[in-house]
Amino acid sequence: MRYLWLLFALIAVAASLFFGSANIDLFDKANSDIILNLRLPRAVFSFMVGAMLGLSGSVYQLVLRNPLADSFTTGAASSSALGAVFAIAAGFSPVYVPPFAFITGILGLFIVYKLSGGAKGAVTMILCGVIVNIVASAIMGFIKFYFDESLSSVVFWLMGGFNFINYTELAIVFCVLTGAFIYLNKRAPVLDMLIFDDSTARTAGVSIKQERAGAFITATILVSVAVSYSGLIGFVGLIVPHIARSIFRPDMRTNLYYSMIFGGFLLLAADTFARSAISSGAELPVGIVTAVIGGVFFFYILVKRRSEMWHD
Repeated sequence: MRYLWLLFALIAVAASLFFGSANIDLFDKANSDIILNLRLPRAVFSFMVGAMLGLSGSVYQLVLRNPLADSFTTGAASSSALGAVFAIAAGFSPVYVPPFAFITGILGLFIVYKLSGGAKGAVTMILCGVIVNIVASAIMGFIKFYFDESLSSVVFWLMGGFNFINYTELAIVFCVLTGAFIYLNKRAPVLDMLIFDDSTARTAGVSIKQERAGAFITATILVSVAVSYSGLIGFVGLIVPHIARSIFRPDMRTNLYYSMIFGGFLLLAADTFARSAISSGAELPVGIVTAVIGGVFFFYILVKRRSEMWHD
């Protein structure tokens, strides 16, 4: 079953090459440069960023025992975006945007970790993440106000997108995603114990502080790298783990794998739609598309829950 979904992922990436602001013939030699240098790296990149966001969301929700935990409620996304916004507003070269985003993302992780007392409690970490999120958003608001001439560039970046992706960036994201998945997959049996309350996990011999910190750091690195290259893309890490748990077993290893695959599917589909929806050559920011998908998803959940309560 796992390899079948992986095959579907490869087919989806290949299919996305057909679509864009201008549909092209893949078998026309004149279009080979467009395919190999623009559409293929973008399709693979959007899938991998979606996989990173889905994987990180799965970790946050399972380890912190909160179905609403994601890169935003933990402060990882906003703190990463802060560095990128500063770099763009200050007029630095686009080359420096990812490093700035990564540095502030890790700094945000350090602040959350220290404020929460070293990952002693899941609830405390989420509360500290919300605080970091609020502060980072406030600082970004000030930057947008102060650097008014760069406002349009900052706003466009914050809405998310995959413009001008090259194979070097692909290699970086692939290495980070692969390394994170290998580590989390190896620790999955132990991390499963964190789903229970801390006393139960401690009785089973789990070093709660160490395991939670390791998983939290890994998830935040995934988010920082994803945000540094693609901007703020919401809801992927929030809704994908819910979908994976509703279809497959809720254990950590299974949820990690399918959250990664479904996250890739979702963002690839959103990006394909974003660059195909407008025929004039312009494209929608992919963050807008994922926000609409997220809103529809949670509206469906709300209606379903109310219907179940009514029948009960």
